Amino acid sequence: MAIAAPATPAQPVATVAQPGAPLAQTAPADGMVIVQAEKPKQESPQGCGGGNPMFSFLLLGVMFVVFYLFLIRPQQKRQKEMQSMLNALTKGDRVITSGGMLGTIVAITDQVVTLEVGDKTRIKVLRSHVQGKQAGMPGDAPEGKKSNDKESKESDS
Repeated sequence: MAIAAPATPAQPVATVAQPGAPLAQTAPADGMVIVQAEKPKQESPQGCGGGNPMFSFLLLGVMFVVFYLFLIRPQQKRQKEMQSMLNALTKGDRVITSGGMLGTIVAITDQVVTLEVGDKTRIKVLRSHVQGKQAGMPGDAPEGKKSNDKESKESDS
């Protein structure tokens, strides 16, 4: 980078240089003073820049293995479980949809599941929106297996 300025006593000479770089001044015959910053010496790179390329590939491979073990593989496992659950749905199963609707399957096709959500109230839901089978609710115990508080306390002791 070079800056030229007139060499008059009333106007100071402007200098621009990189911090820490020594300045070199030259005075040509036309009266202009040219100030140049000397380039600092290049130091050899120490750190990530210069190294064995094999090490870089090895590090990249290790990162891929970690991503596979902690992100990709568990997601594939969940997806397989969800698909097998959707394929195993049958008439009479109690399910919950991704929208939070609870119901009993009364009809099922390849794409659509018909749920009964109340007395004579049926809705059609895409099979892919069935989130899972509904766990037994406390008030929904079958007639013959109604639990008694007294019996459950005796079994705990």
